Amino acid sequence: MQTMTLTPSQVVKSSELFSSTFLKILDKEKRLVPFRYNKAQQHFHRNRTDRDLILKARQLGFSTYVQAELFRRTVTQTRTTITLAHDGDTTAKLRLMADRFYDNCKFGDIQPLRKYANASLTTYPEFDSSCIIGTAGNLTIGRGDTYTDMHGSEVAFWKDAEAIIAGAMQGGNPDVILESTPNGAQGFFYELCMEAMSGDSVWKLHFYPWWWDDSYQIIDATTIRYSDEELELVKKHNLSQSQIKWRRNKIRELKSLFKQEYPEDAITCFLTSGSSYFGDLSNVFTAPMDVEYDPTHEYYAGLDFGQSSDYTAMPILDKTTKRQVDLLHMRKLAWAEQRHRIRDMYNKWHCVRLGAESNSIGSVNIEALQADGLQVQPFVTNNESKAYIMSNLYESIHTGGWKLQDHPVQRHEMQTFVSTQLPSGIWRLAADGEGHDDTVIGLGIGLYTCTVPMQIF
Repeated sequence: MQTMTLTPSQVVKSSELFSSTFLKILDKEKRLVPFRYNKAQQHFHRNRTDRDLILKARQLGFSTYVQAELFRRTVTQTRTTITLAHDGDTTAKLRLMADRFYDNCKFGDIQPLRKYANASLTTYPEFDSSCIIGTAGNLTIGRGDTYTDMHGSEVAFWKDAEAIIAGAMQGGNPDVILESTPNGAQGFFYELCMEAMSGDSVWKLHFYPWWWDDSYQIIDATTIRYSDEELELVKKHNLSQSQIKWRRNKIRELKSLFKQEYPEDAITCFLTSGSSYFGDLSNVFTAPMDVEYDPTHEYYAGLDFGQSSDYTAMPILDKTTKRQVDLLHMRKLAWAEQRHRIRDMYNKWHCVRLGAESNSIGSVNIEALQADGLQVQPFVTNNESKAYIMSNLYESIHTGGWKLQDHPVQRHEMQTFVSTQLPSGIWRLAADGEGHDDTVIGLGIGLYTCTVPMQIF
């Protein structure tokens, strides 16, 4: 059997071969070893696009993977890359990693030619390439250049992430990887993840829970009895007893922060500061997803118009079967285009009536929809009316037999909708922090429209 020998050019063109041949890293025991992809890195590399989001557990090695790939590109091609981290310490660690790559990278006895190598900029004159590593938000970093590649590290912890990323991308069309552990149900990275899960996004979401790291185990001779939650994880993800032991130990250590630091699904990892208003939703999201119109059924819709950075949400409800059958969810579209999509959804289901929030811009859009022949019931949202429709929604799903579809964004908004008492004594019903509740309001208005005669609240 002949052994195939790869040429240097073949190795250089292969990200994985280049890393294992030319690059070295410090492993968890601080030993200098060749950089060989772990299974999470391999999986991402084979499934990446040019607009990628990585939502991950801690220490799975994605910053190392991205930095290795940017290094390979800058020393073998003409590239201008930028890496932004969330704080100075992480910036310094990424810089040390890049220097370690360079110090140990030799093609035979020859290192890539390097000209500048200061605190933020490295240049490789053979290919006229440059590499910037800095801290997100630093006014002297990342402005006024055109980048071919961008790496955002721990983006969920950046301040003003949207403006920083837009500024780095505006000069060209870079290949972008944004990676982070979760940091609450708010912020630009959270928004991008929710959009990607909804399917209406140019970004691809890659989710890597803690069990992608094979070292997260406790191996001993003891046996354990699984809880119902643990048994479900074992069955769903084929986890071992050693992994469940590690999980129990880590939960004892981190308490409620475990799901954020070591996520198990892409929804609950975005923790909230309070308990969900709707409580246990485990049996609620069971309505079928692929439903066709039935002329013997009555369909109603709720509509929450998006203001500023919010979404417009329009759930469709089948009153006959007490099931949600569809959801329209959109943002950053002209009002005329939004009304066009609303009309299409309304006509698709031959809705009896559409309940729509009439606050602010809603009243103008309602008049336009009514002029097109839609039966629209205006709904004024205030503290009193919101309390009523949320109470009605709660009762409908817990005692009224209503079932919802399992749209990721909708599920998350239901889980992160909280009741908070303000210093004035008034109770605020809304998304936790700066999160969204558009689908929740749409559901509340839709169910109200199903059960209350045509009138203004």
